[in-house]
Amino acid sequence: MNFAPSEWFGFNRRVKHDMTFTKTINGETSTKKVYARFNVWALLFTWFYALFSVRCRTPFIALKTAVPFLGMVLLNMVVQLFFTEQIALSINLLGDIWYGFMFETWFRNQLIANGYQEVAQQ
Repeated sequence: MNFAPSEWFGFNRRVKHDMTFTKTINGETSTKKVYARFNVWALLFTWFYALFSVRCRTPFIALKTAVPFLGMVLLNMVVQLFFTEQIALSINLLGDIWYGFMFETWFRNQLIANGYQEVAQQ
């Protein structure tokens, strides 16, 4: 697992096209799709989407996505101490948008770390 800030904020390394990954586990092939678009579910549910989504069931994805979520919570708490409620809500909304943009990239990177191989698109 890579928790480096370059992983969190790597907008130039975002997923640029839809990808399919496969891995053979106990003789069965597991297939996962990664989409090159904004993830609305990640915007709405942030870390809970990774935790409860059937599509995201892969080892350590919940932990990998919990770190930026907890960072957003901490940032929001600090902003609420020093700024107005409107600024805190704006920061929270920006964090949710960032989470929606980066989620698919984090998912792809975790699949690769878990040994999934990209399938060539036809």
